[in-house]
Amino acid sequence: VDDGDTVTDYLPAERERGITIQSAAVSLDWVVPHPPPSATGGGSGERGGRTTTRGAVRVNLIDTPGHVDFSVEVHRSVSVLDGAVLVVDAVAGVQAQTETVWRAMRNVGARHAHEPLPALLFVNKMDREGADYRRGIDSVRGKLIGSNPVPVQLPLYRLRGRGDDDIVAGGMVGTDDHGEFVGVLDLVHMRAILYPSDAHALSMEDAAPSVIYLPSHHRGKERGGGGLGQQRRVGGLSSSLIRAAYDGRRELVSNLANVDEVMEDLYLHAMMMENDDDEEDACPILDGISTEDIQSSLRRMTLARRITPTMCGAALRGMGVEPVLDCVAEYLPCPLDRLPPQLRLIGNSKVSRQDRDEAEKLRKQSKTDDDGDGDPKITLGHPLHSSTLAYVFKVLHMKGRGGSGDGRVAFARVYSGTLRARDSVRVISPGVISSNDGEGNRNGTNGKKQKQPVERIGGMLELSGGQFGNMPDGSCRSGDVCALVGLKGVVTGDTLLSTTVDGGGDDGGKSSKKNRRSNNHHSKQYMDGVHLAGLTSPKPVLTLRVEAYSTSEQSRLSTALALLAVEDPSLVVEETPTTTLISGLGELHMEIVLDRLRREFGLEVRTGKPAVAYRETVLIKDGEEFETDGLVVYDRTVGGVRLQGAVQLLLRRGSVIVPVMTYVEPPKIRLSRSPESRSFFNLDPHASSDELENKYPPALRALLSGLRGSMKRGRLGPYPLANLECHVMLVDSELSNADTLPGAMRAAAANAVTTMLEALSKAGKMTILEPKMNVEIWVPTGRVGDVLSDLTGRRGMVDDVAMADEGNEGGGDHVKSMVRAEVPLVEILGYANSLRSLTGGEGAFSAEYKGHAPQDGV
Repeated sequence: VDDGDTVTDYLPAERERGITIQSAAVSLDWVVPHPPPSATGGGSGERGGRTTTRGAVRVNLIDTPGHVDFSVEVHRSVSVLDGAVLVVDAVAGVQAQTETVWRAMRNVGARHAHEPLPALLFVNKMDREGADYRRGIDSVRGKLIGSNPVPVQLPLYRLRGRGDDDIVAGGMVGTDDHGEFVGVLDLVHMRAILYPSDAHALSMEDAAPSVIYLPSHHRGKERGGGGLGQQRRVGGLSSSLIRAAYDGRRELVSNLANVDEVMEDLYLHAMMMENDDDEEDACPILDGISTEDIQSSLRRMTLARRITPTMCGAALRGMGVEPVLDCVAEYLPCPLDRLPPQLRLIGNSKVSRQDRDEAEKLRKQSKTDDDGDGDPKITLGHPLHSSTLAYVFKVLHMKGRGGSGDGRVAFARVYSGTLRARDSVRVISPGVISSNDGEGNRNGTNGKKQKQPVERIGGMLELSGGQFGNMPDGSCRSGDVCALVGLKGVVTGDTLLSTTVDGGGDDGGKSSKKNRRSNNHHSKQYMDGVHLAGLTSPKPVLTLRVEAYSTSEQSRLSTALALLAVEDPSLVVEETPTTTLISGLGELHMEIVLDRLRREFGLEVRTGKPAVAYRETVLIKDGEEFETDGLVVYDRTVGGVRLQGAVQLLLRRGSVIVPVMTYVEPPKIRLSRSPESRSFFNLDPHASSDELENKYPPALRALLSGLRGSMKRGRLGPYPLANLECHVMLVDSELSNADTLPGAMRAAAANAVTTMLEALSKAGKMTILEPKMNVEIWVPTGRVGDVLSDLTGRRGMVDDVAMADEGNEGGGDHVKSMVRAEVPLVEILGYANSLRSLTGGEGAFSAEYKGHAPQDGV
């Protein structure tokens, strides 16, 4: 990363800035070694001992950004992953963006209908001044709800001037040893992994660590080595370090026993044996619980998301990376360990109950559990199901590789079946088939069966960061990730289905009547069209006006922005005859968009001043309602045509409470269920909105359209309304002409909204919502006062100040302090330059969108 030659960060802007901007995928085969017999059978351990190996494990790795401006990359990646490795800075601990990534992994807020991800924790940068393994773990435990980090490694330090005891273990409660970070102590396999001091400058072969295995059992006398008191050194390691390894393993077993019933039974049995064993230096907890018991418990509890196995290292120097990949293969799930994804039927926004119930049973059923009919239950989306189901989670444009006019390459996860080059697939787009708040389907099918576009896969590319080669066999099986070329119309969030159907798993032709009926049911659903939940992008908070330097380049700019918007769902492009607006998640996001326009498309553009995404809302208490004074009448003649209508509206608070910090949502427009509101349009008063949405007459659609349009601008400024529910209580008109009635309804609806908002504004019930940011600032301790004073002038609220000398044992040279605050977005535009001036170029900050709140202090 620091040298700018990493495989997954291949964009020029990524290599220049040293950050990840786009998610990138890499596929690799990893072989997990078995420890030698001496590692599990006790003894003195061996340096460089011979190890046996298991078969290779296929790992599809997706590297995602950590910066909050590119959080959409995290959201679309976690929707197709089976597990995750969360990386935390050993110096800074949990940061604002760490919490964002954790919420996405655990599906907090339900952005996607995916099962929460099991995770490993890697505490990185252990070689930095001020690094503290235990403090990093404590910050994770305190800030990431449900994480429960359990250390499976301890850091090893070399302390100068300690003689034979120069290598010590850190990270235990009560220890404060910090020196040169030299390796890790593996508490599961009882081994010390020591790296050369210049590992980062050596070749891969020369940088291989030395592995010293320790006896996993505590009964030294039985193994011929004497008790621990007599055993001075093992493989060159001191007895104090070995004792620390035993203490760490004992703590690991205790942590597992707190969450795993099987380990709890083993632990209690070992404790009972302790009272019956008088042998000196015996420890039943270590002697009676094997490495295999610990591994099994770690895997069970990781898959159940009860724990987060925790490791440490220094990735820049290549230290601790191999054990992380070992743990990925050993503890994170394979596709068979995960529930099939939730499916939705075309024309129905709800998950199929039958599919959902069967999916929930999958994990509870064994392969032979057959409910008495002898047939295993395999649903669509399960890796063993033979019908093809794939999800497009990312789209890129690569000239000369995409096979289509714009070079489009689609990254897809195959959940079931197999995708092959030259296959024809149906493309199901949730954004097209979903309803639009009562306006009917966006494509105007009015409930008629939608024709599903069919495209042909031109080829497949292997995933290797920014290096794409043709896939040799041209096929991608269930559980794998691939890059597809030749699909001209796919976008992020699309579902790919085969043009034919296969009923399910292979049962040898012995399906029962019950299973055949079930297969027929799923086959019909498959051919009618099912889809996975599409991607929900974060709402933009910053808008920028851009324009080309010449008229001839304006069309090129429009084309380039359209391509970038397809790649990045969080980028919103609005074009009018006079201006072009781009909206995104922050200043860095906008900078990268402009940089890509210049580098990839050769376009230099002029930009206006950034505009913040303000919103307006009505201050409504819980249970409070505002209603127009009866029907609001609109009666005008325009161009010789009379437009007359009357509408009665009711406003309620949305799902979010103001003035508490909130995410903004567009107003929800509802047609009341009362007979009076529906009788004018001849609608069934007992039918649900879902049943009626495709039956709305033109006049009702025009009325709803008028309501939505009039709520795009409030009374206090040119800002859209948010977090409100608008209910149509009563409608009336003296007109009956089908040609003039829709226009009259649209005008009457807009007039009713304007009348209500004027009354609320005069009553002081309206307010402006502005975006607030969680800001973390790293600043030299001597400049903290200047930064705090500056934040106060920016209407900031300081939440916490972590001084460098507080809780930083062993890090005396660590002179940076951290300030956490909540600041309006408009006040920190261009803050990087101001911070550099305040701190002499030594300060840095990150900002994360927290939500909108009523504007104050202006």
